[in-house]
Amino acid sequence: MNKIALTRSLTVHLIIFISSFLINTAFAQVETSTGRSNVTVTSISDTEIKAIQNIRKRINSGDYKGAISRSNRIIRGEDRNNRDGLSHSSFYKEAYNCLCVSLAGIGDTESAMEACNTSIELTPTHWESLKTRATLYYMTQNFPKSLDDFTKSLENAPDDEGIKAALKQNIGVVQSKAQ
Repeated sequence: MNKIALTRSLTVHLIIFISSFLINTAFAQVETSTGRSNVTVTSISDTEIKAIQNIRKRINSGDYKGAISRSNRIIRGEDRNNRDGLSHSSFYKEAYNCLCVSLAGIGDTESAMEACNTSIELTPTHWESLKTRATLYYMTQNFPKSLDDFTKSLENAPDDEGIKAALKQNIGVVQSKAQ
């Protein structure tokens, strides 16, 4: 493996590790969360929470294809409900963020970016979606956009020192590359 490919591979693994840290740190904070933030979500059922947690476990174990499949299943189901006049739930928005992370995990940055953009369109201040898109921008060496999204993610992050410290560390890494 050449030096550039090895560096990129290590960068992707580091970013995925940091994302996993954020997933696990945020998960422990609130009983009724989707495992991604400390915001209580009452519109998501226990079954939906378990489905998102299952996807997160797949992401953390490196089963990105399984996570993609399950995320797409949720999205298709929610799209059917939306055609019936129901609005998209928080569950749908989380599924798009999971899809983004999973697609990034297999290196499909273009599709991952589309999923992140959709997640951010649905929830413009969703710190996790902003963080994930910032990571994609970093992977594609678009450091100004990466820095912008990491900064927005930090501004919208929950009041958790571990999460904020990780985001600040990411901002520092991006700033060092942008110079």
